[in-house]
Order: sequence, then structure tokens, then C-alpha cells
Amino acid sequence: MTASPQRRQRRTITAIALAVLLVAVASALFTVGVVTLSNSEEGAAVEADERPRVALPVTPNAALAVVDGDGLLASVVVMTLLPDGLGGSVVTVPVSSDTTAGFGDERVPLSDVFDPADPDGFRSSLEAVLTLTIERVEIVDVDEFGDLIAPIESVEVVLPEDVIDSSALGSGIVAQAGPQSLRRSLVAESMVAVNTDGASYDHHDVDVALWTALASTAPVVVPPPPVPVDDLGQPVPPETFDAFVSQLWNGEVSVRDLAVYEPTPAENPTDADTVVIDRADAVLVFAQVSPALMSTPNPGLTVRLEVPFTDEQLAAGAEFETSSELARSLVAELLFFQANVVSVDTMPAPEGASTVTEVDVAEERFLADTEDAAPVLYGPSTVEVASTVIEGVDVVVRLGTGYLDRETVGPSGDDPEGLDTDGLDPDGDPGTTDPAPSVPGDAGPDGSSPAGGTTTDTVDEDA
Repeated sequence: MTASPQRRQRRTITAIALAVLLVAVASALFTVGVVTLSNSEEGAAVEADERPRVALPVTPNAALAVVDGDGLLASVVVMTLLPDGLGGSVVTVPVSSDTTAGFGDERVPLSDVFDPADPDGFRSSLEAVLTLTIERVEIVDVDEFGDLIAPIESVEVVLPEDVIDSSALGSGIVAQAGPQSLRRSLVAESMVAVNTDGASYDHHDVDVALWTALASTAPVVVPPPPVPVDDLGQPVPPETFDAFVSQLWNGEVSVRDLAVYEPTPAENPTDADTVVIDRADAVLVFAQVSPALMSTPNPGLTVRLEVPFTDEQLAAGAEFETSSELARSLVAELLFFQANVVSVDTMPAPEGASTVTEVDVAEERFLADTEDAAPVLYGPSTVEVASTVIEGVDVVVRLGTGYLDRETVGPSGDDPEGLDTDGLDPDGDPGTTDPAPSVPGDAGPDGSSPAGGTTTDTVDEDA
């Protein structure tokens, strides 16, 4: 949902004032200090680290490319399983996504570099666009796609426009706009239809509607067949793509679309038929559904972001309507300062967020610079060395309500609510709300919670 005009105006004014402070202070502290420190081994402890260690959840993913009879790219999605191996998410990717991610002299759409005979090349392009490691790729035609959705006889769908296949004879209409029931063969034909009329992204909503309709049929088998497990009782990743899709359809499935923007003429001098995926939005989505497979291309620290606000707390802040909107804004800032956001949790805590943002660093050598940068980036903050280490995560940021009011903190660092920028009240006591644990223990999609200890466990994600 789009923010109200009052919120947009306030946020614009806030952003201008905050940008000056962020660039002047955080760039020096975070980019130069913390980023440099992340690549240094100086001061690293030599004794064995006996703290409990946990792991990000194992959520296998796979990319699916659907092609028409001429081998043209018609649809792209990234599928991810939930930790328990059943159900998961489908993220739709525009076939015209710019493979340069907005960098370089020219925009190059995914459909232009796609070669059905080169799945590894397609995988590399897609990984660069999404900042994600993709475990497997499958390229299918209309018949093979029909086989993949074989358990589904028909779907109820509302098509936003006529589905047109420009290579077909006559009108080329495969299915008409509006609400209808499509049998499986027509779903497959609609999925491979390529409409060359207008910009490619103009027809992306049809793609989203079809995948949403397919997801609404899941689970297709009740009760679902059992998922193979290993000696530790953990789900075994599917060995084949068919098995992967079968496990996906036999649990709850959500569909997510990625935010994009159209490049300006100056950014797109060749007028390529392309859109640029909003990197912050892509990171937000995949850091929720596939955190263990997030790429870390930036030189900075790896960050897990927790946004535990209740709806009431968000409303009181008057800036963001949803936790996802807030998280995407902060992810964009962290990417600007060359951090790597690998995990995001937007589930509200039972008691809501604390007053103060709590920052846990994995190593003591990150402490000093993080203490300097945290108040600028997150508002009133406390920074400590983590009591439990999350594999692959340097910093865990658990936002407090002070983050919602950080625009009221002036360059002097004074906080009108009586909290200094170190997150303590004038008497040196932390805020009144009890801090959340360093590793979240609330149940994730599979109903499990991390158990701590020295054995490797998983951190729950709101996939």
C-alpha cells in the first residue's frame, strides 16, 4: 500500500535531513571503520570459541524458466521450500529484468542473454540480478510445464488482460481477461505465451496472476506424503526437480513479486526493453525465504535484521505502514554502506519491540566501530558481543521503537525522549521493555525454534 501524502512529505523532509547526518557520520564509521575491520584478522581471539552456535534455516531453492516453442523466455520464478520440506514460496522475476542491476553503460534484459541450451549461464545471470545463490535450474517447454503441475486439474484465476501469444495464428488469444476457470493445458499454454506488443513488463501481471492461481491450489495432497529425513531428523533436500516441485505443491505456497523501476533515458541509452529490479526489495524477499543462500558481494559485515514491531508500534511511529516497508528502507541504507543483509525477520514479537535497538556483534573486534555507527543507523542502541553465534552472520540488529523516532535525534546526538544515543536513560539504565534474546526463539514456519547449545541448530525465519 502506498503511504499517505502526509507520510510521504514527512518522510521526504526527514530523509533529506537524515541523509546529511548519515553521509557525514555513518559513511566514515561504517564504510571505513566497520567495513575495513571486517576484512582484517588483527585482534582476533586465538582461544577456542565455546559459545553456542546456530545456523540459518536450510531452505532449498530452484529457478524455473518456462520457454515458448521458439525457445523464447516466457516466465521466470525462483521457488524455495520451507525448512520442513513442504510448501514454500514462489518469487516471480520479470523476464525483462536488467542483468546489469542498473550498473554499466547499457541495460541488458534477461530475455536477451537467455539461451535454453545454457542453463548455467542463465543461473549466473539470475544470481547476479537477485544477489542469491541458486542451487538448481530447470528449463521447460509447454508440455514439460504441464507435467510439473500434473496434480492440478484446473485453477480459478482473474486475468488482468487477454493472454496473447504473438506467434500464434489469428488473434493469438489464449485466454481472455477476467475471472475464469482454466484447465491445466490452458494454464500451460498461457504460461508459455509471449506477447510482443508493447513493453515486456506490461504483461508481467499475467505471469503473477497465473502463479498466484497455481499457489492457491496447494496443498494438492492432504495429508501430504512424508518428507525423507536424515539421521538427525532433518529434511533431506530433494534429489530431482520433479521431487522439489512435488514437495512445494504439497504445503502452503505464497507468491511474491519483486519491486522494479524503469530506467530513465539517460540510464537506458539504447532504449532496451527492460526494468531494473529494486535490489533492496530483492534482498528483503530472499533474506526472508532463503537466508542461508544469500550472496555477500559487498565488502562489509553480514547482517541479520529483526523488525519485531507490532501494528500499534508502527502506527505510533507514523512513518511506515508495514514492517516490510520499514525493513526495505533500512536494507537500502545498509546496502548503501556496503553491508550484506543475509537474513530478515519481520514477525512481531509477542510483547512488541523494546525501546532501544539491540545490536549483537559476533566478534569483539567489531564492537567499537559498531558502537559508533549504531546510533546513527538505528537510533538509541546498545551494542554487545553476542552470547550465541549465528553461522555466517556478523551483526544481529533487533530494532527498537527508538528507530521509529530517530529523525528527531539532532546532529548533537540528543534524544528528546530522554534516551541518550547509547540507548540508556540518563541514569544509565536500559529501557523498560525487556530485551529479546540474541537468537529468536519464536516458532518459524515449521513450528520449530532454535535450541542453542554447541550443536548446530536453525534460526527461524518468517518465510
